[in-house]
Amino acid sequence: LCDAMVDLIGPNVELHHSTLHAKPPETGHPFPMHQDWAFYKHRNDRYVDVLVHLDDTSPDNGEIRFLDGSHKLGSLEHITMTPEGACTPHLPTDKYFLADTVPVPAQRGDVVVFNINTIHGSYINRTDRIRRLVRVGYRDPENEQFEGQSLGRPGTIVRGIRPNAALSRSRYVEE
Repeated sequence: LCDAMVDLIGPNVELHHSTLHAKPPETGHPFPMHQDWAFYKHRNDRYVDVLVHLDDTSPDNGEIRFLDGSHKLGSLEHITMTPEGACTPHLPTDKYFLADTVPVPAQRGDVVVFNINTIHGSYINRTDRIRRLVRVGYRDPENEQFEGQSLGRPGTIVRGIRPNAALSRSRYVEE
């Protein structure tokens, strides 16, 4: 996996963070269209998300769905507030539709890789079993993060080196 990240990002690859995504059964948590960029904003697109499937996915349990070619749009501003208060970042629901996406069903153990700016979402899990996957984010360590999850926390370098300029931007490094 790290070798593939070098091919996509460059010689220096940092593990940014990982998250377990568990879509509950039956009531199952649909997720509106969004880019992962909205959750951890970076200066450029040298950031790749990786989904490691722990369960088989299908239309029944809310497999990941991508808007074809959407990574070419770059980073888009997301809705983060509704009249009811704060919400999970998502794109306007009157402009971006799950019905326009390409489903990517996967089997347990499959890995799906996509750019941080790829628009995606998923339908509800209508089965009686939880649907699990692990999302892992990799970036070029010089791709500066300016907002969101894991801001200022240096990750683990999995290939190459962390250039000194990238290290000095971390809030955990003493000046």
